[in-house]
Amino acid sequence: MPTSTRKGRGPVADLRLTDESATPKWRVFEGYDGVEPGLSDSSTGVLVWSVSPGEWTALGDRPEGETVDLTDVRAMFRLTGERAADLINRVCGLDLTEGMFPDGAAARTLLAGVATEIVRDDQGDDPSYLILPSRSFGVYLRDVIEDAGAEFGLESAEG
Repeated sequence: MPTSTRKGRGPVADLRLTDESATPKWRVFEGYDGVEPGLSDSSTGVLVWSVSPGEWTALGDRPEGETVDLTDVRAMFRLTGERAADLINRVCGLDLTEGMFPDGAAARTLLAGVATEIVRDDQGDDPSYLILPSRSFGVYLRDVIEDAGAEFGLESAEG
């Protein structure tokens, strides 16, 4: 993974933040009983996760059954890179170490004081986190992540 060195600091990891808010998001109330709270699953080609019993969030096309469209209610950012967990931990108390929050983990937590869902969804060999705050806090949270990521060499782009 490419790194650079900034004066007075150690290596800076290649980190990317993309805005994926336009991705369709659905709250689903049936059909995913195999996905327990705290976990995600993408084995069917659709990323689905749960942070509460009896409720799931699915990305993409509208799932079968009772659903609520969250696309305009939730922003969604993807933070990808070797130091992504370190950056998130600058503004969040959730333990994102591999043993506590491996690929496929999902949680509802506070990120910079904002109620947010976080899903670990690695992209190839790169650790990657989906961050889903309420849309009304999207700009604020993106600014917080970009500010916290400055020391890590964060690149920000539209998704």
